[in-house]
Amino acid sequence: MSYAKWNTPSPELCVADNPNYATQFSNYAKSNKSSFNVNAIHATDLKSRHCDAVFFSNITAQAEQTLIDKSLNSTILSFSSNNTDCEIGSVFCLSTNKTGNTIFKVNLDSLARSKIHVDPRVLLLAKNSD
Repeated sequence: MSYAKWNTPSPELCVADNPNYATQFSNYAKSNKSSFNVNAIHATDLKSRHCDAVFFSNITAQAEQTLIDKSLNSTILSFSSNNTDCEIGSVFCLSTNKTGNTIFKVNLDSLARSKIHVDPRVLLLAKNSD
């Protein structure tokens, strides 16, 4: 998230349907003096709540896409840890490779629709992550 250009000094990260992850992200943000606000939400709350970014961990890629399409904020950056193909849904899809390292893919169509500017060097890292 720190490699994205935000229109607000304190972007809001919404963690959908996973309060445990929300707590972990919040603790990390506080310990690193991050400007991000982290909130646990129900995924369906995206249609009525302004989130600058959303993290999905336990819904399908199709459900991610539907929720993103209906979200209140049309410029939302999305992340998923449950979208291995990364062809629809979230912009960034996290997974673990055979050696146990976390890698990510980027859905360029979703990134273009999000209208969020992400440092191109991040995109190069994703390209080499397969």
